[in-house]
Amino acid sequence: MKDFSNKTALVIGGSGGIGSSISKMLGELCKTVYIHGGHNSKKFDELIKNTRNSQKIVYDFYERDFVSLEKSELAKITESADILCVCHGPFLQKKVEEMNAKDWQKIALYDYALPGFFTSLALSGMLKRNFGRIILFGGTGTSNRTEFKTNAAYASAKTAVGTLVESVSAYCSGRGITCNAILPGFVMTEYNSDFEIPSGMEISSKDISECVRFLVSHDELNGVLLRADKGWSPLFHA
Repeated sequence: MKDFSNKTALVIGGSGGIGSSISKMLGELCKTVYIHGGHNSKKFDELIKNTRNSQKIVYDFYERDFVSLEKSELAKITESADILCVCHGPFLQKKVEEMNAKDWQKIALYDYALPGFFTSLALSGMLKRNFGRIILFGGTGTSNRTEFKTNAAYASAKTAVGTLVESVSAYCSGRGITCNAILPGFVMTEYNSDFEIPSGMEISSKDISECVRFLVSHDELNGVLLRADKGWSPLFHA
């Protein structure tokens, strides 16, 4: 295991779901873990209380102009982060003919442009320090181009994240920086309590945090699109 005791981590969307488990894990590894959440809550306060070396960052993406991020405190923290993990990304299950303008804008902005922007910010500092770990998130079955019946927009954005990951990893090869993505399956969190998970396909958020630990600990893992879905396929089970 590499020593990250002098490193700083940032988890975008770290106040709940998969992000909260990742935040706790990075709090054990790093000197400081900044945990971003969209708003204050009792649950967020409890997470900070129970996570070692953690600091709280509140920024609501949906209430502010996206461009204003460039001059925010969150942007400054991102530029100084040694480890960046972007968990935030709204899921939308709609057929293409049901999508409206706001749906398309939301998916494109928050599932692709947002992780891309934070990657750009983090890279500017990582390249100067010759060290960095970037972890992004794809979706189930988005390791390559394929077909989806009811979430084509979401899956398209997440497939594009894979292209971003492979591009950044190639550009940063040999410079001490790795960029990888996790493609989770049916993760059991408070956000999908109403979603019917196929029997035997349940995955815990802690399992995902261990995938993050594995990826950041290995220099040779760069450009990986790591499936964490127990082999479930949207095509096979359609």
